[in-house]
Amino acid sequence: MGLYIDKQTLDDLGIFAQRGKTSIYNLFNQTRTSGAAELLEEWFQYPLSDAKQITERCQMIGYFMDHPMKFPFQATWFDQALFYLDMVDERSRLQLQEKGLLARLQRLLKADVEQEKVKSGILASAEIVRTFIGMLEEARSNNAIAFSNSLSPIEKQLNESLLVDLPNVSDSKKITQEELIRLDNLIRFEERELFLKILQEIYRLDVYLTVANVAKERGFCLPTAEESASETLSYENVYHPLIDGAKGNSLMMDKQKNIVFLTGANMAGKSTFMKSLGISLYLAHVGLPVPAKSMHFAPRDAIYTSINLPDNIQMGYSHYYAEVLRVKRIAQQLVNRKKLFVIFDELFRGTNVKDAYDGTIAITTRLYQHPFCQFVLSTHIIEAGEFLRASYPKIQYRYLPTELKDGKPIYTYALTEGITSDRHGMVIIENEGIIDLLKLPTP
Repeated sequence: MGLYIDKQTLDDLGIFAQRGKTSIYNLFNQTRTSGAAELLEEWFQYPLSDAKQITERCQMIGYFMDHPMKFPFQATWFDQALFYLDMVDERSRLQLQEKGLLARLQRLLKADVEQEKVKSGILASAEIVRTFIGMLEEARSNNAIAFSNSLSPIEKQLNESLLVDLPNVSDSKKITQEELIRLDNLIRFEERELFLKILQEIYRLDVYLTVANVAKERGFCLPTAEESASETLSYENVYHPLIDGAKGNSLMMDKQKNIVFLTGANMAGKSTFMKSLGISLYLAHVGLPVPAKSMHFAPRDAIYTSINLPDNIQMGYSHYYAEVLRVKRIAQQLVNRKKLFVIFDELFRGTNVKDAYDGTIAITTRLYQHPFCQFVLSTHIIEAGEFLRASYPKIQYRYLPTELKDGKPIYTYALTEGITSDRHGMVIIENEGIIDLLKLPTP
C-alpha cells in the first residue's frame, strides 16, 4: 500500500499541470528520455508509504547529488530502438535473400526499406547495450556500491545472454545478411524482454540524474523517513518551490502537538504556507528531495487538503455542503484509524460567521483526539482561536503577520507564535480606490 492522495489534493497542491499553471511534476521533469518521463510520472502517481522504500530511493538520488555524472546515452538511440522493437509482426522477420530473378525484382521494388529499419534498430540497440555495460564498469570502479547492487540482477541476466556480445556490432563493420538475421531474431524476439528490462534501468538512471540535478540547482534537501512512535513531522525552512524568493518557515508536529491553528489577514501567505507543507510531505513520500533545509517525517497513509474546494452544480451542492462532505470523508478515514495529514484552509468559509465559528470549534476539538494524525487549519475567525486556546493550550497557534506602513499592508511571511487580530481587508479595498469609484457623480 502506498500513500493515498485524491484528485482534490493533487489539484490543491498543483502536483500536475492545470491550464495556465506550472506544476510540481514539471519542475522535476527534465529527463532526457520519454521513458524516464513516464517513470517519473508513475512515481508521482503512486507515492510510497514504506519508510524503507522511501529511504532507498532517497539514498540513490543522494548518491548522484554527491557524485554528479553525465547521462551517457543519446536520446536518438532510444527512438530508433523502440521504433524497431515495436515491429512485432512475425512477418517482419528478416529472411535469407533468394537469388532468383523474381526475388531480386521484389527486393528492388521494396528498396530494402524494412531491412534498413531493422538494421538501424539493431545498431541503436548495440549502442545502448555497449554504453550500459560501460556504465556498469564505471560504477564498480567508482565504488558506487548502492547503484551497482541495484543493477546486479539485470547484469547477471545480461552476462548469461547472447546480448552481451551485442557491443561488438557497429556500423563501421560490415554485417552479413546471415548475421543481420541472427541479431534481429535475438533482440526482437528471443531476448526482447531482457532488452526492455535494460531500458527500464536506463530510464531509472535518467530519473535519478535529473532529480539530483534539479535538487542541486534549487538547494532542495533529502527528507528523512522514520518509523517513529512519536509521529514526528519536522520542517526546517520549508518553502513553496514554485514561488521565486519564497520565504522559508519552520514547524514541528508530534502526538502532543498535532494541530496547527493558523490565522492571518488576507494575502498574508496562509494558503501558500500550507501548500508548502503539503507539497514537501507529498514529495517526501515520492522519495524525492524537498524545498527545505531539512525534513523528518513518519510516513502517512493519506494526505487530504481542502483549499480550493469547488461547489458541484450538477449534484446540487453548495460550497458549504461540499466542505461538509469533505470533512465527513476525512472523518471516515479517521474512524478507520488511518494516519493522515490534513489541511483545512478557512474551514467552513461557505457559511455564515456563527455557523463557521461553532463548526470550527467542534471539528478542531474532535481532531485533537487523533494524536497519530496531523492537522493544519486556517481561519479568519480569531474568536474561535481564542476560545480553543483557553481549553487546548497544546494546540499550536501560529499566525502570519501584516505590518502597516504609510497606510499600506506589508507582508513578512514569517510564521509567528500566537493568534493575530490583523484585519486589513478594508484597507486593501480603500487602497484600490473602490469606494471612490462607486460614488455617484456630482450632478
